[in-house]
Formats: sequence, C-alpha cells, structure tokens
Amino acid sequence: MDTNKVILGIYEDPDHIYDATKKLIHDGYRVRDVYSPFAIHGIDRVMGIKRSRLTVAAFIFAMTGITLALTLQSYVSFFDWQINIGGKPFLHIPTYIPITFELSILCTAFGMVACFFYVNKMVWGKNADIIDIRVTDDLFVVAVDVIPNKTNIAELSELLKSKGAIEIREKEFED
Repeated sequence: MDTNKVILGIYEDPDHIYDATKKLIHDGYRVRDVYSPFAIHGIDRVMGIKRSRLTVAAFIFAMTGITLALTLQSYVSFFDWQINIGGKPFLHIPTYIPITFELSILCTAFGMVACFFYVNKMVWGKNADIIDIRVTDDLFVVAVDVIPNKTNIAELSELLKSKGAIEIREKEFED
C-alpha cells in the first residue's frame, strides 16, 4: 500500500460492518482490512479476497508423507531386512496402510503449521500490531485507506456513522 494513514470505523454488530464494507467498496473507497473477533461469512467475497491455496499445500504435504512412508517401509521390508512373518510376502502393501495414514497426517499437520507461520510472518520476537485491543474481544473494525488529496475524510466519516459506527478514529502505521 502507498499510504500509511487509515480511518477506522468501529462497530458492535457484524451485520453493520458487513453492510458498511459493501457500501464502502461500492462507493470506490479502498478497504485495507476488516478486523473481527470471529469470522464474518461472506466478507471475503465482498472485499474481493481470493480463495486460499491451503488445500493445495495440504495435499502436497499429505502426498509427501505417503511417499515417505511407503518408501521407508518398502525399503526396510523388501530390500534391507527381510523377515518372514506368518508366511506373508516381503512386500505386503496392506500391512503398510496404518503407518502410511499416520505419517501422511503427521506431515500434513507439521507442514500446515509451518505454512501458517510463514504466510503470517510470525517469527520469534516479533510483536503483533493490533489495530484496536477491543477487536480481540467484542468489537469489529473496518480500516479504510486515506489517499492523499483524494479521500474526503468528513464524507467518509459520515458514511461510516450512517452505517452504524460507534466510533471513528484515524491511525497511522509505522514502516
């Protein structure tokens, strides 16, 4: 973003913030983000946020786990350490199913946790920049970018109030 100044509209009701966000985008304002203590269904479509690619990442991690499990078990039981157990063949795939399933779940879980930390830039020692502490409890905040010499702050404030904002503030982000 080329601007560091935003106008915050603070709401008590998720329906009001949904309507306000819809109206702001319809009127041509640039909504930076909507902060809420829980998911507001449909707000991502209103804001034009694309669908997440987490399912693709989960599939890749699961396939990695399956490949590792089958490779390790096949190598150990057929090539490295052949043991005749109850007359079963050395390469008996049905006996590999439980371990393969468990390792695919383990790789998916660890991979998704790593993806979560990477995508959200959560590194050790970095503090989160919470836009308003009350948003973690019971309030909803819409942040609208202020474009210099283009955004009419009085008009924007009036629009936010008309849609049910209980408080309107300005905030500047530090680089």
